[in-house]
Amino acid sequence: MRIRTRIAPLTLTAALLAGAAATVTATSAGAAETQRPVSIQADCYGSAKSYTSAPGSGSSNAHWPGTGTWAYTTANCADINLKVNATREVRTCFKATGSCNGWRTARAGQWALAATDVRDGSGFYIQFKGTARSTGLIAY
Repeated sequence: MRIRTRIAPLTLTAALLAGAAATVTATSAGAAETQRPVSIQADCYGSAKSYTSAPGSGSSNAHWPGTGTWAYTTANCADINLKVNATREVRTCFKATGSCNGWRTARAGQWALAATDVRDGSGFYIQFKGTARSTGLIAY
């Protein structure tokens, strides 16, 4: 009977510790799925370059790059990211589909997603709602 008394608490303690380890592992794995590793973000934002959009005219929106040209995504970023100098509504238009995604608000001085999970080598351009030029940083 004394042996059982000693084994039961040890077994219970081991089970509790195993459950805690499983919880920590699940939490860590969940976090890894929802956030990009820091090194990927650093590589992506580290590859950012300055841009100045072409102005719009009449009913056409400002856009980057210039009229009739496309930018192409790289392996540096999984997304198309903008850091605008003035808050703007933006959307991304794709060469392969000939369509644009929905408008998104890009706030001044903050990184914003213009498009997510974009395949490497995809042709795109950015539209800025309105005719005013836009300036800032872009990483793709």
